[in-house]
Amino acid sequence: MKDILLLGKKIIADKSSVIFKYNPDENWEQFWTPKSGTWGYENGYLIGEEQGNFGGILFSKERYEKDVMFSFTIGAVLPATRDLNAVFCANWDEKTDYLGDSYVCGLNGWYEHKSGIERNIGYGSNLYSTTSMYRYKPGTEVRMTAGSIGGHTFMVVDDVLVSELIDPQPISGGHVGFSAYCTKLKIKDIEIREIYWEEFIQKYDPEF
Repeated sequence: MKDILLLGKKIIADKSSVIFKYNPDENWEQFWTPKSGTWGYENGYLIGEEQGNFGGILFSKERYEKDVMFSFTIGAVLPATRDLNAVFCANWDEKTDYLGDSYVCGLNGWYEHKSGIERNIGYGSNLYSTTSMYRYKPGTEVRMTAGSIGGHTFMVVDDVLVSELIDPQPISGGHVGFSAYCTKLKIKDIEIREIYWEEFIQKYDPEF
């Protein structure tokens, strides 16, 4: 894993301790809790699917109160092509029986094949950072990393920073997991790290 450069911060990969590492197997429910949608194990992958216009959510059993990032290999299962989504600092709303305060990141989502991060507040969002510049190629697998440093959220795809979002009202703690939003996903090689970061002084040198 490479270091991650954010606005004013540098995540040092070698100093970010691995606190959970998992390759899916038939005992996956020891570590994960299906909250909605259909989830299972098949040929070395976690498989999640949901045909409705809402997220099929899978939560880690463990709740993380410190700043963490998690990495995973993910792909859409053809003919599905969209919404390769993960959640972090994620909470469940028992009243609505759906995703509550959480960060959601994803590829080929937001109905127009956008990629980015949103702050979820149940059946909606009050903060977005999306782009149409990155396009996931259906049928392939990518390596994603997502996390938060006190509300400074980020998503990296194949070692490239695709999106970052600074939340002025950060979510503190929660689960990590995945959201199959009207799609079918396969996921493997999951790793969670406690983030170690340093201040990153940024300035321009003269170009002329």
